[in-house]
Amino acid sequence: MPADPAPDDATTAFFRTRSASAILADLDTVLKKERVSLGDMVDALGEAGLGLSILMLALPSFIPIPGLPTGFVFGTALAILSLQILAGADRLRLPQWLRRQSLPRGPVVSGGAWIAPWFRRVEWMLRPRFAFLSGRLAPFILAVPIFVHAVMILLPIPLGNQLPALAVIVFAFGLIERDGLAVLVGWGLTVVAIAWNSAIVFFGAELSLFLYRWTSDLWGAA
Repeated sequence: MPADPAPDDATTAFFRTRSASAILADLDTVLKKERVSLGDMVDALGEAGLGLSILMLALPSFIPIPGLPTGFVFGTALAILSLQILAGADRLRLPQWLRRQSLPRGPVVSGGAWIAPWFRRVEWMLRPRFAFLSGRLAPFILAVPIFVHAVMILLPIPLGNQLPALAVIVFAFGLIERDGLAVLVGWGLTVVAIAWNSAIVFFGAELSLFLYRWTSDLWGAA
């Protein structure tokens, strides 16, 4: 796999020196192309922070953006990121076919501006606490649940993306702000997301079996 190009210094500084809400509100100043490739997004994030990388990869699955199968693409990227975290990587590296996937600039910018005020309302509540949950080892501890969420996101489960994406977003805020309480909330959302998606799969399978038997009975009676 070819090495990813080094991120642009000015763009990396944009991501590194601002809060998540400020970044989302001002995406139009850094995203100049008509379409934004996943490779460009990853390069821009660079070494701006693992928590911010996780956040930006989870957002498109929480707020679906037209023009791209966000669940599959960003779920795959999150899964790769979580495995690379476990392997000790300090930067996300993606295969070229995934780097080439792109989103239209307009919905990305407008979506960021729409959600920024909501994030701003949350950020003031976050502060460093419970360091054992949000410190240096936190990325390795959270890599497994993030991988589980990534798998749920990339699978075609109806209404199955939002809760896993929200849990990953909360984990990301915990890492960005070093807030262990946010990490605990993320674990709670993880349990809810797994239960929700398991119920969808179970009842979907039961419904499919019911419909199969019903149509078989109708066919047999004909």
